[in-house]
Amino acid sequence: MEIHEEDRQQKNWIEQQPKFESKDILLSIASIVIAYFSLQLFKGYGGLWITLFTVLFCGTLLAYIRAKDMEISRRCFGYMGYTLAFGVSFSLFENTVLMGVNFIFLVLNLAYLILVFSGTRKNGKLDGYIVFDFIDGLIVRSFKNFTADITAYLSLGKKHKNLKYVLIGIAMSIPLAVIVLTLLTGADSMFARFFNSFVNRISMNVIEHLITFIIAVPVGIYLFLCIYRNIEKSPVKPHTLSFLKGPDVLFLTILFIFTAIYLLFFGVAAMGYFQFTQSASTTLSAYAREGFFQLLLVSVINVFIFWAINAFSGNSKMIKSGLSLIGVETLGLIVLAFAKMQLYIASFGLTVLRFNTSLFMIALFVCVSIFIAALWKEFNYMRIILVFMSICLLIISCRNTGNDIVSYNYEKYQQGKLSEMDISVFYVLGAEAVPKAVKIYNETIDPELKEELSGYLAWVKKNIEEDSMVRNLQRSRSLALIKQTNK
Repeated sequence: MEIHEEDRQQKNWIEQQPKFESKDILLSIASIVIAYFSLQLFKGYGGLWITLFTVLFCGTLLAYIRAKDMEISRRCFGYMGYTLAFGVSFSLFENTVLMGVNFIFLVLNLAYLILVFSGTRKNGKLDGYIVFDFIDGLIVRSFKNFTADITAYLSLGKKHKNLKYVLIGIAMSIPLAVIVLTLLTGADSMFARFFNSFVNRISMNVIEHLITFIIAVPVGIYLFLCIYRNIEKSPVKPHTLSFLKGPDVLFLTILFIFTAIYLLFFGVAAMGYFQFTQSASTTLSAYAREGFFQLLLVSVINVFIFWAINAFSGNSKMIKSGLSLIGVETLGLIVLAFAKMQLYIASFGLTVLRFNTSLFMIALFVCVSIFIAALWKEFNYMRIILVFMSICLLIISCRNTGNDIVSYNYEKYQQGKLSEMDISVFYVLGAEAVPKAVKIYNETIDPELKEELSGYLAWVKKNIEEDSMVRNLQRSRSLALIKQTNK
């Protein structure tokens, strides 16, 4: 009986193994190619390469979904259209200002596309469950029955035993072949010269590509399993968010303490702010620099307090009122921090970091405002926040923001509000600042500024010509402008 039971279990286990079809095998190959492209991007490739990577990923996913005869909704094409538009922006603009945030956001969009097209989001929409959707789709399902998936991969060669044995033979021969070739090169000088000449033709670049491809294989297999398992809708255990609800008195006490602290702070800070606005510019800039980052950090801590109390407390009106009050105070802190940053910018001009920090504060202000509104009226606030952030990133990615930064600085410099033109900002922005730099170069009569801009333009020209890994429209136009200026 025990033997029959073991046979039955073995039969059931075999039946449960994934049966990869030809379309699945093609997807696994395409996934390895996509993984190879993605690793190249991390090595420094950008611009047009990122756009091609995006198109390849979306095209592969769409082709596989259609091969599975799955229904595709208009909403799916909406998500894909946004992702493709975001990917195309890399071919148009340099986007040094975003400091890589746009690339990370693109990768998250591509991952989310898998969940959208496969229909494995828990609530079937973009909402507050998005974090768990990512965990389930990218980790839990992808590694579920991982042993069975690998077994299925290894069994692919059963119908092509000869090819399988050829590949095994090649792998077994390589170590011994290296030893034999080493001995033969030492036995004959003519063969040694021929072999060394052959090896020298194989550049380090080829070896790097080979290593990248070897790493891309397991990464591609993971990507394939991620798509395959989500399409198959492998079940996962439901998440039970068993938050320990605390008594309202506890949280009201916490809210009262922080509310009192912030009210005291606002009273003193308001008087200090109006006093410093009447002071000398040096004192004003020092005042702005000293308190900004502390205020920003306190605002982020407040957002955490807001979320934690909202999650662990009851839904009473007292709690809502307390959260609303601390939310409004957080908005006040953000406004004060933003005002300090604008004072600092007015004294020393814009930089990439100052621009991004100002942008972050605006986004944080909008998010906190939506959080407060969601306390009193139930709606999908997470969807609104994510859509707002997505649109903002797309807009910034589709314009030359870096040129706007240097244009602002030059305008303030001409008005006498900035004592000097900070050329170091141009170097940070790279090709983005070329249009304004060329215009200033042609207009200015300041020989020192003209010389500094000439050095910057020569530096950009050299970087664009030598860096073949990044290609986009902005770089091409910048190079053309520099060459016209040199004439």
